[in-house]
Amino acid sequence: MYQAGLQVQFINRLKRKRRMRLEANAAAVAATVNAPVDIPLNAAKGAKGRRKPGSTRYSFMSSVSQDSEGSRPTFLDVEGEFLHAAEFGDIPNVKRILNDYMDLNIDCIDALGRTALRLAVKNEHLEVVEVLLEKSNQHHIYEAVLQAISAGHTQIAETILKHRRYLEMWKERRKLGDTDGFYKTALPDSQFSPDITPLILASQKNQYEIVQLLLLRGETIMKPHKFSCACQECRNKMKFDQLRLAKYRLNAYKGLASEAYISLSSKDPILTAFELAAELRRLSRVEKHFKREYRDLADQLSDYVVKLLDRIRTQKELELVLNKTGKPHQEKFASLARFKLALNYKEKKFIAHPSCQQRVVRIWYNGMGKLERAKWPKRLTMIALFSCAYPFLIFLHVFFPNTKGAKILQFPVLKFVCNAMSFFTFLLLIVVSTIESSQSVSKYRTLHSEYPDKHHVYSLFRNKTDNTVFGDDFPLRPSFPSVTEMLMSLWIIGMVCQECNQLFHNGIMQHILSFYNLLDVVLLTVYIATFTLRFWTMYKFHAALAFLSNPANIAQELKMLEHLYWLNTDRIFWSPTDPINLIEGSFAIANILSVGRISYLLPANEILGPLQISLGRMLKDIAKFGVLFLLVIFAFMVGLHNLYWYYSERNDIELAFPDRPVVATVNAEVNFGGVMATFRTVFWAMFGRGEPEAVLLGGYNNTFTSDIGYFIYGAYNISMVTVLLNMLIAMMTRSFTLIAEDSDREWKFSRSLLYMDYISNGGTLPAPLNILGAPKALFKVLFCGCCCCGEAHSDSEDQEDDADEADSPMYSARNGRVQNGKSMSRSHLAKQMSIDGPTGAAYPGDFSPHPDSNGIVNEAYDGTPKRKSTRRNPATIVSVEAMEEQLTYQQTMQRIVQRYIFDIQREAEVTEDDFEEIKQDLSSFRYDLINQMSNKNVVEEELKSHMATVMAQLQVLKEELSRRRGQDSGETRTGRPFSNMADSVINEDPEETSSDNS
Repeated sequence: MYQAGLQVQFINRLKRKRRMRLEANAAAVAATVNAPVDIPLNAAKGAKGRRKPGSTRYSFMSSVSQDSEGSRPTFLDVEGEFLHAAEFGDIPNVKRILNDYMDLNIDCIDALGRTALRLAVKNEHLEVVEVLLEKSNQHHIYEAVLQAISAGHTQIAETILKHRRYLEMWKERRKLGDTDGFYKTALPDSQFSPDITPLILASQKNQYEIVQLLLLRGETIMKPHKFSCACQECRNKMKFDQLRLAKYRLNAYKGLASEAYISLSSKDPILTAFELAAELRRLSRVEKHFKREYRDLADQLSDYVVKLLDRIRTQKELELVLNKTGKPHQEKFASLARFKLALNYKEKKFIAHPSCQQRVVRIWYNGMGKLERAKWPKRLTMIALFSCAYPFLIFLHVFFPNTKGAKILQFPVLKFVCNAMSFFTFLLLIVVSTIESSQSVSKYRTLHSEYPDKHHVYSLFRNKTDNTVFGDDFPLRPSFPSVTEMLMSLWIIGMVCQECNQLFHNGIMQHILSFYNLLDVVLLTVYIATFTLRFWTMYKFHAALAFLSNPANIAQELKMLEHLYWLNTDRIFWSPTDPINLIEGSFAIANILSVGRISYLLPANEILGPLQISLGRMLKDIAKFGVLFLLVIFAFMVGLHNLYWYYSERNDIELAFPDRPVVATVNAEVNFGGVMATFRTVFWAMFGRGEPEAVLLGGYNNTFTSDIGYFIYGAYNISMVTVLLNMLIAMMTRSFTLIAEDSDREWKFSRSLLYMDYISNGGTLPAPLNILGAPKALFKVLFCGCCCCGEAHSDSEDQEDDADEADSPMYSARNGRVQNGKSMSRSHLAKQMSIDGPTGAAYPGDFSPHPDSNGIVNEAYDGTPKRKSTRRNPATIVSVEAMEEQLTYQQTMQRIVQRYIFDIQREAEVTEDDFEEIKQDLSSFRYDLINQMSNKNVVEEELKSHMATVMAQLQVLKEELSRRRGQDSGETRTGRPFSNMADSVINEDPEETSSDNS
């Protein structure tokens, strides 16, 4: 009985453990089937995943059910599994499918139109891409490399670009002359425009490795023709597709304006960025439909130049960059030549950069460094001492120009102070002239009191002709100019000489680009006309006195009256166009312009400079808005004048008869009777000076006309006062806000324009002292032209020699035409013919640059005076300085570009794409593990079957032993060890056993 109880317990224990194991297996299978996993477990041989149409989920059939049904996978199922394997990087299945199904279409697509190659590129499976490149279509290979570049998969893009099939396709296209792909037909499944090349796309994405690879291969981005180009090629493209031509131009400029392309292809990235940004800004004004895109590209180039400036480390590098002039391969330098070019191109970010401002301010205060760091009391003291010594310095400058004392006047800050004091003195003369104008004539200064003999002749003329038009006596006009007017004339002559000097140095086109230069031309023209008319009236005055000296001229009545007119200052007898009237009107305008000319000096102050810029921007807004104002005023002027024209002509139309009502005054006649009256009414109504009674008709009973007049006049006030004026206020507020946001940049740009006017050649002596240098300059123009011509010839030869230099291997063959400065001959000629001094350097010094073996000046000359030191430096320091002296502009730019590229790559070391790449690698690794585990699962199933057979045999043995009931002691000794052995065998984990056996 005891043995039977043991056997029952043993059997129940086996059943319970088997039931628990089956439940655990069922739970694991249910969890695997219900889990939202997109990756099929193709573990068993012959198991195929079937993709549902329009979905990324898969349904699976076990190998047992498929074998039992006797079905084979259809061709569509193979394509689905192939696409899935390529998408998730299942390289073993990809190779297996390609080997098992030789007729498989490798360019098959999924529900979204994506090929296996595109899926592999998208998920960055490099091994799958390498396998598929051998059998894919050329078009899909080209699309794949563009997709890899667009997604930033640099390694895959380089693999495709270096692959044999892509190189064959590239060479074939080169032979056919397909350079831009403009006429290439765009396939419907293509994601990119046909004119997009790998180089353009890599440049737009700033993929430096890809751009470098393609540039070394000889590829370039062809620069589009001008927008106004009328060549045959442009006409053909215009006829083919205008929209494609516009986008082709935009895509090409996006590639040309990229930081990667300029950094790796241009010998002078800063100059290339300046010229391309200026071209893009001009194009934005012409091609309006892509204005925003071209503006953004130009701003991108400005930011790129600033980033390059951030990589400058030493003062030597900064001087080489700012002083560069000429072509990129020429080592030619001029003081702040590149800085002047940035001013011409209005690159405000470049100008306002701290490095550039530090260099400019250093040159501005050269020789006067203490003035920069001094406080205002000390500054005023230094200026007072300088004013005392100024006459002596002028004497040295005129007669001994090469002495050190004379060169003090060439310091930029001192030139600015002298010119500012000269201009304020001229304004003071204007005030004095305004006060003296009322004292130049008087009723006590008459013909009888000043010239009695001439008055006697005038009396004889009156008695003979009975002409009493001027009365017995009359006041006289001014006969001689005052001292103030003579001084003002000298100042005007000096300003004319100064303007001619600037015009000669800068050229006409460059000179007229400045607003203040145009203002000076207008101002000087008005002043010259004013004083010319004033002196002409004085000449006519003395001619009239000479005519009255001869009594015989009494018989010539008309000439006598004409000459008497030029003597009389009583304006009741004057003509409306009398010269004095014209003089006073033009002189009033000139005075306003002269005071407004002070705004040119305001940028020197940090507080007043931004306010002056805001005022100028608001005036521009008012000028722009004035067009709309004029349009509205013209419309209402025409309407109101047509409504009330009758009442201005009523005296010529109406007949007078006794019973007719008399209408004394009509308001509409006064306000809208004529064109000028209508203009005055609507103009002053804009400022709230209009009256509602302006449309009344008085005694006329035309109520309908009055009502229409009220409506039109009210509509004018609403549209003009309520709408347009408030729009103008909002527009000016916006301009002020924009200026306030970039006030520092705008102020530094305006200040730099002011500084460069005094750092450049000329302007040593202010007006009118610069007249002293005019004879010397005229002498040099007449007698020193031959020497300058000879130097110009030698400079042209140097340029021809430099043009033959080989290009650097680092850059591509595309180099635009570069010319960013005046020739050396022109600048030397300008120095020789300077009106106010023999030197035209930025500031004086005895520094002379040393030419190298080719005769080209490598030293970045900035005019800084350098003294020879008697102290001997160590040998190591001398060697370092010698190495720095050999530094060229090309080497400097290569260093800056390398630093910039290194910083860009360092910033992009860890990105979100790296995590995506890790995820894809884990997916591929998972599939490798799944393929390995599939073989292991087969072995485990076989081991389980063998263990089941062994357990069945043990069960049979146990049943045979149970029949031996009679032998209790023997059964006890043999039963317990058997039961223990059976429990140990049954409790053993089959998986552990299989792993041990394996």
